[in-house]
Amino acid sequence: MERPLTAEFAKFVASLSFTSLPAEVIRHIKTCILDTLGCGLFGSTLPWNRILMEGLREIDDCSQAPIWVAGARYSITHSALINGTMVHSFELDDLHSRSILHPGSVTVPVAAALAHHPGAVSGKQFLEAVVAGYETGARVGMFVGTSHLLKGFHPTGTIGTFAAAATAGRLLSLTEDQMIHALGLAGAQSAGLMAAQYASMVKRMHAGKAAESGLLAALLARRGFTGASDVVEAPYGGFGTTMSDELDYASASRGLGSSYEVINVGFKPYACCGSNHTTMDALKKIIAENHVRPESIEKIEIQTSKATKLHVGWPYAPESITSAQMNLYYSAAVCALEGDAFIDQFTEEKIRDPKILSFIPKVEIEEDPALTAEGPTKRHSVRVKVRVKQGKVFEQRVDFPLGNPKNPMTISDVEAKFRNLAGKVFPATKIDQIISAVDRLETMSNAGDLLRLLS
Repeated sequence: MERPLTAEFAKFVASLSFTSLPAEVIRHIKTCILDTLGCGLFGSTLPWNRILMEGLREIDDCSQAPIWVAGARYSITHSALINGTMVHSFELDDLHSRSILHPGSVTVPVAAALAHHPGAVSGKQFLEAVVAGYETGARVGMFVGTSHLLKGFHPTGTIGTFAAAATAGRLLSLTEDQMIHALGLAGAQSAGLMAAQYASMVKRMHAGKAAESGLLAALLARRGFTGASDVVEAPYGGFGTTMSDELDYASASRGLGSSYEVINVGFKPYACCGSNHTTMDALKKIIAENHVRPESIEKIEIQTSKATKLHVGWPYAPESITSAQMNLYYSAAVCALEGDAFIDQFTEEKIRDPKILSFIPKVEIEEDPALTAEGPTKRHSVRVKVRVKQGKVFEQRVDFPLGNPKNPMTISDVEAKFRNLAGKVFPATKIDQIISAVDRLETMSNAGDLLRLLS
C-alpha cells in the first residue's frame, strides 16, 4: 500500500466548507447543476424511466422524496436511483474526461434526495456536498485511469458510488471515521459493465444505481455499519488493484483541497458518447468550411486512439438507441447526413433509417498508434479525412471537443441546452424560474425551494 487514499478522501469530505471554495468552483458547479437538471428533465420523457418507476412502485410505497417532473414520491434511496437514471438516460450529462465519469448523475440526485430528508438543507450545503462528490469521484477515477475502462468497467457505475457517498456523507455531516466507512461501503457496491453499451437499457441505470448505493453507504455508515477502511488502495481486493492495471497515486491526491477537478468537468453538445464528440466537431467543421454535400462524400476516414477505437469503434447494428449513441460509425454517419447528433438524431426510427444504414459503410475507423501514445489526456483525439467524389480530400484534427474545458461551451451555451431539454416538459416561465433559482442557490436558506420547481 503506497498511500492511504481512502483516509485522505474521507478527511477532505468531512472537513470541506463552502467558505473554502473558490468563486470559480462555485460558478462552475452551478453550471454543472443546471446542465444535470436539464438532462434529468428530458430523461423523464423516456420509456426506460417509466419502466423503472413502475417496477420500483411494486416494492416501494414510501413518500419521502419526489421524482423530477412526475412528482411521485419514493424512498430517498429509490429517488436517487430514479432521478440518477433519468440524468444519464440519453448520453447528455456532464463529463470529467480524465476519470471518464459523468459526475452530475451520481451527485445531484443524491443531494436532491437528502434535501427532502428531515431537516432543511441550505443552498450552500447543497453546493458544498455536490462539490465533495464531484471531487472525490474525479480523483478515484484518475487513480484507476483509462485501464479501468479498457478492462470493461463502466466508470460512472463503479466510480460513481464513491462520488455519491461523498455527496451524501457531506450532507449528513459524517465524521472523518464515518466517511472512511461510507467510502468502504460504497466501493463494495461498485458495479457497471461496458457490455451494457451495445443493446440494453441497463447502461442508463448504472448512474442511478451508483447514486442509490452511495447514498445507502452514507446512511449505514452514520449508524456504525463498517466498510473496508482502505477500499481504494488495498493491495489485495481493493478498488484500484482489482479494477485497473495502471494506478496513478499522484493524480489521485495532488492538490486535494487546494485545487479542484470540478473546473475540469465539461458539457456535451451531442447526445452520444463523449468519445464520439471530437469526430462530430471535425465533420461539422470540414462540411461547413468546404461546403461539402452529403451526397458527394465517398469516404470518411477516422483515426483515433486505441481506447476510443475499442470503446466506440465496433461494427454498428441497429439494436437500440443505446447502441447507436455509443457507436462512432452511426454517430459519424448521422452527423455527416444531418449536420448534428442531438436528440432528434437518436430515435427508434432514425437508428434504423435505410439512408443512414447505407451511408455507414463509407465510414472507416482505425487506431493510430501515434495518437494512442499521446496518453489519456488525448484519448479522444481524432484525425478525420473526408474524401469527396471530385477527388478532393479534406482533413481535420481535433484533440478537445466542444464542451471540454480546453474548448468550453459558454454558460449561455449550457443555458440554451437546458432550455431545449427542459422545454420538452415545462413552459418557458417555469424554465426561467429554475435557471434563476440555480443562479442564486447559495443565497437560499432551503434548497428545497429549487427542487420544488422540478416536479
